[in-house]
This record gives sequence, structure tokens and C-alpha cells, in this order.
Amino acid sequence: MTITCATYNILHGYHREMVLNNIRFLIDEGADVICLQEAEIRFKGALRKFLGQKELVGWDIHSEHGGFGGNVAILWRSDKLKLARTKIIELPKLRISPTLQRLKVPQLKRFDTNRLALVGFFEFGGQTVQVTSAHIAWEGGNRHRMRQIRHLREALEEEYADVRILAGDFNTLAPRALRRIHERRVEQVLGVDYINALPKLSWSYDISHADPSDGLGFLPTLHRAGVRFRARLDYIFATNVVVTSSGMHDLPGSDHRPLVAVFETVRMPDAVSIASE
Repeated sequence: MTITCATYNILHGYHREMVLNNIRFLIDEGADVICLQEAEIRFKGALRKFLGQKELVGWDIHSEHGGFGGNVAILWRSDKLKLARTKIIELPKLRISPTLQRLKVPQLKRFDTNRLALVGFFEFGGQTVQVTSAHIAWEGGNRHRMRQIRHLREALEEEYADVRILAGDFNTLAPRALRRIHERRVEQVLGVDYINALPKLSWSYDISHADPSDGLGFLPTLHRAGVRFRARLDYIFATNVVVTSSGMHDLPGSDHRPLVAVFETVRMPDAVSIASE
């Protein structure tokens, strides 16, 4: 049995029409479940209206909101995946010294974002598939990032699932020469059971699009002037699967590009009862 998962950081939905067109592209390409990051409340109405189109009957959405930049969502094809329940995992917050906390500096509020992971438990072909849309913090650097990923893995594994799919923006900001090192650190924290669906992908983020509310509205101007900055931030991991295909789609509308992976699920052997002779 195959299941196709996509993940996409939509840049707060600022470039609304392009983002919606890209989500439609992912659906038309065969996605069964789509994990979104930065799916802000202001974008929720447009997304529900989009999914209300006649040809998209059967698609559903669940979202959770942790504050600007900390919002995540899962879209799924309900005729294939039957939702049993959802769960929110709050990720550890950055440890800011009491002295800094007392300073009334507006910029520090960005370091106080509530990072969340949204987990959906689905029934699929007699198996329980756990799908997680996660947005890991860039604040605090690599140490804090690994702390959040480790916490997330441990929380996910508290509950049984035949298949686990973990997708999202892991914010592994690093120079080109160090990208693979940071990717390996993520792989090591998750452990050998988690298969990286897109190993050694060179990039998934650039500065071609921006949302002015981030204070980085000048970046696309630099991009048009020939300045190139790319990083690998987005990932899809899964357990008990075989990756049959995967890739990145270079679509406009966000500073991130959507990733897609097609998995063949591996059915775990049933326990065999051996009668004593």
C-alpha cells in the first residue's frame, strides 16, 4: 500500500494565490496528506474556501495555532485516510536568561514563539499511520534545535503506530559546506528507524519570496539583483516504509519549496502464537 506525503512552509500564506495554486498542484500530483507550516489564522479562511471546491470534495484540514510563525496544519484525503484523532505536542521553549526577559525589547518577542507539532492518527489499510507536521525553531541555534527534535521524537513514540511520518521545517540553517553535517545530526537524534526520504537534498529554501511582516522584505530585491542564498530546511522522515520516489518542486510563492515522498508501507508481521506440545 502506498501513501504520498508532502510538506510545505507557506510563508504565512502571504502570496495567497500562488500558495493555493501550489497546494492544488500537490493534490493533482497525488498527495494523500500535506503538512503545512506557517499556516496562519489569516490564511485559514482562504484555505477552507479553496478546499470547498466541488472537485476537492473529500479533502479535510486540521490546524493548530501557537502564535505568529508557530502555526501548523495537516490536510488529508479523507476517502483514503480516516482520521481517528489529533494531538498537539508543544516543543521546548528557548531558555532566555531572566535579565533578557526583563528587557522590553520588541525583537525578543520573536524568540518567545510557541513552536508546535500537530499529530494526526489515521487508519489506513488496517494500519495506524501517525502523521506529524512540525516547525522546529531557528532561535537558539543547533543545540536548541536538537533539543526540540529529541523531545518531539520521544513524545511521538509514547503512542503506538504502525507507520510514523514526520515532516516539516526543521530550520537547519547552515553554510553549504556544513549542510550534510546538520542533516546527519537530525538523522542521529531521530535514530535509525526514521528513514530520510530526501537524503542529501541540496536546498529547499531561498530568498526569492518574502513576507514584509518578517522584516525581511528586502531579500527578494537582493535575489533579483543576483544574490543567491539557499539552505536545506525541510524534511520528510518515516518509519516502517520503503521510499519509492521523492523530490522537491521548485514552485514560486514561498521562501520554502514543497517536498513530496511516496512510501510503500511495510506491514509488520502478526504475532504468532505457538502452542506448547
